[in-house]
Parts: sequence; structure tokens; C-alpha cells
Amino acid sequence: MSKFNLSVLPKLSESSTASHLVFFADKQGNILGNAADALANTAHLERAQSLIKAANFKGDTNEVISDYALNSDNPAISVIGVGDTKNLVNNIKKLATTAYKTIKNSESAAIIWGDVICHKHFTWFSLALLNASYRFENHKSKKSDADTISTIAFINNKESENDYQDALTQVQATFVGQSLARDVANEAPNVLSPSALANEAQKLAQDYSDKVRVTVLGEEQMKELGMGCFLAVSQGSDEEGKLVVIEYFGKTAKSDSATLDNPIALVGKGITFDTGGISLKPAAGMEDMKYDMGGAAAMLGTTKAACEANLPLDMVTVLACAENMPSGHASRPGDIVTAMNGTTVEILNTDAEGRLVLCDALCYTQENYKPQVIIDSATLTGACVIALGSIRSAVYTNDEDTLFALESASDFTDDLVWQMPLDSAYDDQLKSTFADVQNIGGREAGSVTAACFLQRFIKDGQAWAHLDIAGTAWQSDIKGASGRPVPLLMQYLKAQSGK
Repeated sequence: MSKFNLSVLPKLSESSTASHLVFFADKQGNILGNAADALANTAHLERAQSLIKAANFKGDTNEVISDYALNSDNPAISVIGVGDTKNLVNNIKKLATTAYKTIKNSESAAIIWGDVICHKHFTWFSLALLNASYRFENHKSKKSDADTISTIAFINNKESENDYQDALTQVQATFVGQSLARDVANEAPNVLSPSALANEAQKLAQDYSDKVRVTVLGEEQMKELGMGCFLAVSQGSDEEGKLVVIEYFGKTAKSDSATLDNPIALVGKGITFDTGGISLKPAAGMEDMKYDMGGAAAMLGTTKAACEANLPLDMVTVLACAENMPSGHASRPGDIVTAMNGTTVEILNTDAEGRLVLCDALCYTQENYKPQVIIDSATLTGACVIALGSIRSAVYTNDEDTLFALESASDFTDDLVWQMPLDSAYDDQLKSTFADVQNIGGREAGSVTAACFLQRFIKDGQAWAHLDIAGTAWQSDIKGASGRPVPLLMQYLKAQSGK
């Protein structure tokens, strides 16, 4: 559950107990949001205006001035500069981070936007503000002092109060799921093994027992199912690979015998550490390969968020969890293995392992659930980072409706995607002399050929989208996992549920 008590109010009443009020002002020193109408006590506004004059406030983006009242009857007041108001939308998430840093050591706060920001931008701001509170300090002997803020009211009267409250409910659920995704991705790889990741999924069945069922398949079961591509990756490690299946009964009543009929399917790449296998990666930066389970982390986090939001839809989440290690048991370049659907694959590079675990996970998902749509998420290719950097995730899809739905969710959440091509001509790069297909297509269009490889395991008529999040799952500016694309997927699921 979220650690914050959040609310949206059209007006800050006289009886408000907020100990810290936050205003926003432009470069001319004008307080935004028609604040006089947002406050029952205009004395607070007068104090803010006096503070602006006394502090020689410039209104630059993220400039902060504060007045911490010594009289306990008066709240502390801070004014945050927004810079040029033409760039307000572009800076809204940065302003949220600044706002959190400003209020984090208060007991309670009221953030006064008044009639400035719309429903969509309020969503961006509130989620960014919550994410600014995220910490991962599991292994530090001396942890940071805990933030004291627990109650936050957003004063926003531009539209219906209910619209904003509904948005805040969605934001809180998204934050809980996104935090879980960041937690498991940030965890040390000697702690987060494939089995440990499976255990994190099983916690959902405990916490949401009325809606969630979790099944974990080990290597013996996968061998019986003919999942030779998956096993080719996991066989090099002493850690057993796991296929984790999370069933979410949001529409169908859960029971021991209940089955999901045409659910939405989420599939995630969960390589808990990627050395590259026999095709060993360079040492520099290899520590970041703990994030190679970012796709599974995002799908796990999205599932938790859906549970928190109680979304009225059926969903199955499949996590392909393995460790890619070099050993005497590891796959070699030149090995030929057989996927669950009978396709033979020549492994030319053992560092192209994500598509191998995913292709069997995709086959398993289609064979057992006949989903209405499959969305997979994976830190699949370095080529995607070169193409799109860390701003947008790549989206590949064979279904126009799914594309439009994901792009709409992308626009609403600012968790951005960009459509990439799936032209059949790229398939020529995957032709193998000795098997049905090879697992790499050469240097050109590496992200595209990886997606083309996955598409070969999608049945005719099956709606599918692939998200390559190699550039967005973790980022240097936040020093760790981002939890993307949980916001994108939660908005997509909300729209699909009709909620």
C-alpha cells in the first residue's frame, strides 16, 4: 500500500491542518492558479506574496523560497518558480520532484495548483511527486533519515473534483506497482535469483488471495513441455530457471477450478543477471546487467498495480526468469535447440538470450490461455538504446488497435513509446543455414531483427506488441531502475477495462 494519505480538494478550508503550503509562481512573481479562490484564508496568499517581494524571487524553474513560521498556528509557506510558463508542461515532473524535496520533512502539506493544470498533467505531477520519495537502501548499514511527510492534499479546482480524485487513485496504485518494479530491479543479483523473483510473484497470491493465483514451473517441467530455447539459457547457471505464471481474476470469479477466458497477457524477460554466457560481455558496465530483468520487473509491478486498483479485467502475467552464465554446461555458439512450438533455432550468440527465453514464454502463453492480446516487455537490445536513447521505449506490433491503445496511454502518462518497423524484409537477416532460424541478424537494425525473431513465435491472428525497454528501464540520472513502463501499461489496462 502507498505510504501517503493523498486527497484532492477544490479549496483549502479554514480548518485545514496542513503544516506546509506550496505555491507556484512565474518569472514576474505572479502566483499561479487563481490562488485567492483556492484558499479560504487569503492571509496565506498575502504571506506568499510578501515572501516573493522580500526574497528577490526570480521565478526560475525549480527556484524555491520558504518561510517557516515560528508561530505554530501558521503553516510554513514555500513558493516554487516555474520559469517560462510556456514550458510549464515540459517541466511539470521536475517541479514535482522539487515540491517533494520541499515538503518531505513536514508533517502534512497542501500543494496549490488551483485552476492551472489539467487532468492529464495533474497525473504526471502527482506520480512524479510520489516517485521522488522512492529510496532503495536495503544494503546500507546507515540509512537516510526517514521523510516525515505522510499527508498531502492537492488543491486543484480546474475540473470535476471526482475526475482528479479518480486520477489520484490510479496514481497511487501505479506508484505502488512501480516501486515494486524498481525494488526488484535494483536488488543485488546475488540476492535476486530466478527463484527469488518467483517468490516475489508468489507474494501477490498471498496479498491478493481473492484475485491472484501463481504457478511456478521449474526446469524439469519446462523440459517436459519442450522449452529448449529457455533451457539453453538457464542451463549454464547453478540457479534454476523459473517460468512464473500469475493469473489475475479481475472479471472472472476466482476458484480452484476457474480458468481465464481470453485474458490480456503480459510477458516479461527476467534475466536476473546477464554475463552474455560464452559470448561474454566486456567487464566495464557489466554490473548494470542486474537490470536485465527489467521487463519482468515491470510486468510484476504492473500486475501489483492492477491488484491495487482492483481493475475489472482478466489478465495473465508470464515471467521468464533465468540467469545467463558461462560454465561447462552453458550453451555454445553454433548450438541448435528446439522451441516449444517445434521451431529450431541456431544460437550464433549466447548474449542474444532474452529472445530465447521469451519465445518459449510466448509459446506457453498462447498454448494455455488464447489471449485477446499479448504485450511483452524486455531490455532486449543495445541497438534500441542507440536508436531511441532513454526517452522512448520502442514498440513493435502486428495489430493497429493495440498500437493506437498503447500510443494513447503513452501520451496520457508521458511514459513515451515510438513505433518501430516489422517489415518482412528484415526476416532475411535471420535465415539460418542449419536450422529454421538463427538468434541474431547481424549489426544492422538489431532491435528490429530481435522483434522479428519474436514475431515468428506469434500465431497467425494473435494480437501482439513488443516493448524494447533497454534504454528506459534504468537510467543514470536517477541512479537505478525507473520502473517503466508500469505507468504506460496501467493506463492501457485501465482503458481496456473500461474503468
